This record gives sequence, C-alpha cells and structure tokens, in this order.
Amino acid sequence: MSGSSGQVKGWCPGALRPMRSGDGLIVRVRLTGGDLTPERAAALAEAARRFGNGLVDLTSRANLQMRGVSDDTLQPLLDRLAELGLLDASAAAEQVRNVIANPLAGLDPSAPIDIQPLIRALELRLIGNERFHILPAKFGFLLDGGGVLSLDGIEADIALRAEDDGHFRLEAGGETLGWVRVEEALEAALGVAERFLALRQPDERRMRDMVERLPLPSPGGVDHSSWNGLGSTRSVGVGWEAEGVEVPTPPRPSADPPPPGESRMRHLAGPHAAGFFTAAAPFGRLDAGQLEGLAAIAARHGATLRLTPWRSILLAPLAVDVTAEVSSLGLVVDPGDPRLAIAACPGSPSCLSGEAPAQADAARLAPVLAGFVEKGASVHVSGCAKGCARRAPASITLVGQAGRYGIAFDADSKAPSEAEPMSLGELTAFLAKRLQHFPEKLGDFSIKKMR
Repeated sequence: MSGSSGQVKGWCPGALRPMRSGDGLIVRVRLTGGDLTPERAAALAEAARRFGNGLVDLTSRANLQMRGVSDDTLQPLLDRLAELGLLDASAAAEQVRNVIANPLAGLDPSAPIDIQPLIRALELRLIGNERFHILPAKFGFLLDGGGVLSLDGIEADIALRAEDDGHFRLEAGGETLGWVRVEEALEAALGVAERFLALRQPDERRMRDMVERLPLPSPGGVDHSSWNGLGSTRSVGVGWEAEGVEVPTPPRPSADPPPPGESRMRHLAGPHAAGFFTAAAPFGRLDAGQLEGLAAIAARHGATLRLTPWRSILLAPLAVDVTAEVSSLGLVVDPGDPRLAIAACPGSPSCLSGEAPAQADAARLAPVLAGFVEKGASVHVSGCAKGCARRAPASITLVGQAGRYGIAFDADSKAPSEAEPMSLGELTAFLAKRLQHFPEKLGDFSIKKMR
C-alpha cells in the first residue's frame, strides 16, 4: 500500500546528528541501559519544553527523542545535554552505542546474570575501537540477563542471552552460535561484529542479511556439548581461534517472530509484585509534563526510571502502588487498554513522509479496534508505506494514502490494499461491520471473512 516511495532511511537520529521531520528536528538521547535518574528525567522534560515542542517519543531501543527542536535551539539543547552528561564526544561514538539491555538490570535478583556492569563496558569497547564506528547505523547489540523482564522476542544483530546455568547464549541475526562464559562474552560478541565487517557486502547492513555466510566461532568457554543432535554443521572459517572445527548449528527460523512490543506491554502496564511499576505512553509518546510527573513520583518514592524496548517507562524499585499517581498524568496503567496492542507511528504532520495522522487516528479507532484486540489480533496504523512502527506483518494493517487509509490483513505496510482507500469514518464503519465476522480465536481467522 503505497502512495509514497516507502523508502526507509538508513540511519536513526541522534543528538549530534538530528533528523529533520515535519515538526522540526528530532533529537534522540541515547541512555545507557535505558537508565534515567529522576533528576535527569526532570531536566530532560524541561529541555524538551524549552528547546522543542514539548513532545517526547520513547523508542524501541529504550531511548527517548525530543521533537520540534529548531535550528536556533539545537545548540543550546546540546549544551544542556552536555551539562547533564548525556552528550557523546562525537557523532560516530553516539551512533555506535546501539545496545539494548534488560530494563531491570542490576535490580532483579532473579536474573541468572547481572548484566549491569557489562552494558557500559560494551559501550566503551564500541566507542574505543574506531573499527566499530563503521558498523551500519542501525546495527545493534543486545544484553539479556534474563529474570522477570527477559528480552525474549526482541531482535538484535548480535545478542547475548543469559541461560539458567550462568552462561550466555551467543546469537547473530537470530541464529545461535554457541554458549560463552560471562567473562568472555563481550570478546565473543565483538568478534562476531569483526567478522560481519570483514564479510559483509556493501548492500548488507544487518546481520540477518549475511548470517548464512558467517563462519561459526569457537571462542574459549563455548560449550559445544549442548549442540548434540541439533541442525546441520558448518566449518569454522579463517580468522577464528579453532580453525576448521565442525560446530553443529540449529536450523534458522523460517520467518521472523512477531514483534513482542504490543503483546508484552499488555502484560506489563501497571504495578508488579516484583517491585516495579510500568507507565505506558499511548503509541510511545508523552509530553514534557508527563515525563516531569514521572520524575517527581520516582523521586518521592526513592525509585529510578528505566526506559524499555516496549516504549514504556519503569519505576523501580518500588514498595508502594503508584497507580493513582501515574494515572493522574494521563498515562496508561490498565493492561487491557487497547492502545497497547496498536502500533502507530506519528504520521502527519509530524513526519514529512506521513500521508495521514496515524497516531491521532489510531486513538480515534481504538474503541472499534478493541474488539479485534480482545480476540488476539495485532494492529498496525502507519502514516505511509514505510511502516516505521512495525516491521513484521499485523493481523490488520492500515496505511495512510493521501489522507485516507488502505487496509490489508496478515500483511505489512508494503502490501497492496485489499480495498479502496477509505476515510476515517468509512474505515470505522467498515471495521465495526467486519468485527461481527471475526472469530472468537485468532487461529480461526479467515481473511475472506473480513473482506
């Protein structure tokens, strides 16, 4: 479904390399481990209001970005970020710090591995070796210590995922390479990044593009006994420590798993027995006042703030229920709120590519879409064919086309529309009528019944 080119930019904004959009410059602040003290959160809220339009987006990499920054206010904003210790020495150092980590790192006693000290250590290794500065802009790492909030389902080019026995499972492009001890984990992960740089073709920007050609490493500490009976074998190539060793590998998944953001958020919003609270912003957007309010709540109860890859904010540790306080800010605290199951980009006028106001329309459509969500459907509302809010297919995908919406089922935003583009009113009536044909269980869903 495309009324525009549908071309996705090959880089993400930063503070030192902001991106121009329909409402001004987008300035992304990259937070180590998503960690944000109440003092810094309050200062960023004030900066968003003073130097931007007061809107703050939460990203799927557990960062935040300020919108509506002007050419005149950009440098004062950067000066303020530097005062807060949130500005990198260079755009290259900023860009290479693409590391996603457990939101409860260092706060979760049930986690098999405490990854808190590894997060900054990995960032420093990436910053300190200029070789890694040429990694593609969206190339990312993941550190998952397990525990209450594991990062199962979150994709990364290179991932270290904790196992119950205290080892990390090393993955590249979603494929398991082996198991490494904690003390050797960063070396192993960076070794995979080196191989990516050595083997990639100019048009290969993500590990998934070339993982089938990646020679399997055998770094010290890998437990090859766990591979017995799994998949096919590949010979380790030149450049690895154990040249020529055959290492079994599991078969690669036939398709990408669905993004966990919406489904995970439906289980996260609100208080938790593990001693944290999740405040969800509809479609990942909040204003400066809401961020300021969360900072005040956290400070009042001795908590810190942690941004999550599910576009939400945790307050932890907490010994009290802050539902009423967070709800008063207009943030989502009900796991049943249908907006948590809808992926929506800003759309127009915030985005130059947007052909419809996706977030505003998604909010208006939420009551009728709630019926589908309750039956297990996923929903994606995109302002254009780029589909920035969700890469994988959704049960129902709506794509802006010159102020109207095309619709497709079990499809991504680039699929052709299965009906003539509709106005918001026409679409609401269409969905309400089709809901009566939607099955009680998503597994019984028939696209023909929706058409």
